[in-house]
Amino acid sequence: MKKLLGVLLALFMLVGCGGGKTENNAPQSGGDAAPTASQVTVQVPADIMSMDPQYATDGQSFSAQNLCFAGLYQLDKDGKPVPDMAESVDVSEDGTVYTFHLRESYWSNGDKVTADDFVFGWQRLTSEALASDYNWYLETANVVNGDCYDTSTGLTPEDLGVEAVDESTFRVTLTQPTGFFMQIVTFPSTFPCNRAFYETVGDQYGLSLNNLVFNGPYNMTSWDGGYGYSFELSDKYYDYENYKANYVEKVNFRVVSDTQSALMDYEQGNLDIVNLSGSQVMANKGVEGFTSNLGSYTYYLLINNNYLAADANQATANINVRKAMSYGIDREDIAKTINDGSVASEGIVPFKLAGNPVTGVDFREEAGAVCGYDLELAKQYAETAKQELGVDKISINLLYSSDQGDPEIQACTRIAAQLEEIGFEVTLNPQPKKTRLNVYQHVDLAAGDHGVADFEVSLTRWGPDYGDPQTYMDLFISKNTSNNQGGYWSDTYDTLIKDAEAAGTSAADRWAKFIEAEKVLVEEDCGVIPVYQNGTAMLVNPRLVSGIEFHSASVDVYRHIAVK
Repeated sequence: MKKLLGVLLALFMLVGCGGGKTENNAPQSGGDAAPTASQVTVQVPADIMSMDPQYATDGQSFSAQNLCFAGLYQLDKDGKPVPDMAESVDVSEDGTVYTFHLRESYWSNGDKVTADDFVFGWQRLTSEALASDYNWYLETANVVNGDCYDTSTGLTPEDLGVEAVDESTFRVTLTQPTGFFMQIVTFPSTFPCNRAFYETVGDQYGLSLNNLVFNGPYNMTSWDGGYGYSFELSDKYYDYENYKANYVEKVNFRVVSDTQSALMDYEQGNLDIVNLSGSQVMANKGVEGFTSNLGSYTYYLLINNNYLAADANQATANINVRKAMSYGIDREDIAKTINDGSVASEGIVPFKLAGNPVTGVDFREEAGAVCGYDLELAKQYAETAKQELGVDKISINLLYSSDQGDPEIQACTRIAAQLEEIGFEVTLNPQPKKTRLNVYQHVDLAAGDHGVADFEVSLTRWGPDYGDPQTYMDLFISKNTSNNQGGYWSDTYDTLIKDAEAAGTSAADRWAKFIEAEKVLVEEDCGVIPVYQNGTAMLVNPRLVSGIEFHSASVDVYRHIAVK
């Protein structure tokens, strides 16, 4: 009986809640015996915002979608595009026509994945009806008529440069060669949408599990808002046999915003992967399963830059206020306080995003620091601003997310203390992320006077969609009404970006113009104020898990988790 109980207990530990060790490479086929049926449970600080790839905007939603949807290509463990739904691609000699040849694969409802699903997904992304915050994405990729989301052009999504040559051939035409285009097609915004299914559910698409179908290696099987969500292997995916042999059958995500509670759950065996911050990092550095990585998100202060609006906030519209804020923030102190591997930002473009295409030098290294801490200079700018505004203290309302984990809260607490030291009066305004994002929607650059946002300063973040500075540069051009939510407007900046992205601009000139544009945005205008680049420190169950892939220029991938 004791022997039998021992064997059963061992089997339960393997088959039950899963667990394991994180490595940056997925296991190779063959070798050790295939794993038994398994699952892992991952802690996340907040719920996903949307499961609609064409509508979502946040990294957590994109990572979840990457499990259950599949695009033309996917990123391998080294961040290089490799085939997924497309078995191969033909590229024209001039680099402007991409013809993708699709594999035979199926949606979770049994429908075949076709080229028309990609056509429909891309057209839907740019549609006025959806009003996606990523509607500009295909214009960035230089897809013909990628600006059709802008109704003033007179174009419609049907004019987009995409076509289904036949059921398994999808063709994209660009206006000019685009070096990062193959990275573009790995991103969730370009995933397919099942036209026939969508037409049966209409505007309810993506709002619940009943209104979704999936074409990725996993199907989403539960979504309990505020608690968690789960995925299980799909036998409709073309690579199912490989996944069944090498990767876990089920991936669970549990929402635990408090890092101390999450750590206790991990220690009790309820979680296999848990995020750490603050003192937890030092306390667990010697613990088996500890791992850390430099993340790719730039956290920055979004400023209400509505200079022309009569009732715009007069403080944030004042250049000396913005310069006082930028010089008054001790970014090194904030990164040290968060203590999860985060580093002080030196610009809006993060470290290790992309190298100069000619020299290979990292953008951040070549551009140098365009923001930094100088307490005395900050005080001087603050005094000048107070005189210009006729006030004794500069009052700022600092909006931030209250439900995205400890680092954002810690960062805003330190920012408030630092700005108060130079003569500011800071009111902290914590709100759920959905509320914060809704506040931004009140900015309407198309209104002519830049609109007026219902915020003054807000901590926000951006993660790169592909490995090129353009993924940050395009955010702040005046026409980007979806993402230029602070209303920054600079003819100089717009011209630099337009010239950098023009057909015929050499790679060296393009790079140089991006460096110059970042200096205008961050150092000269303080249109946004970079604060820190995130880090990830975590504990991973050392017995069972391998295969979480961290990408500096896209979403983190949970597709390749495997039990040993």
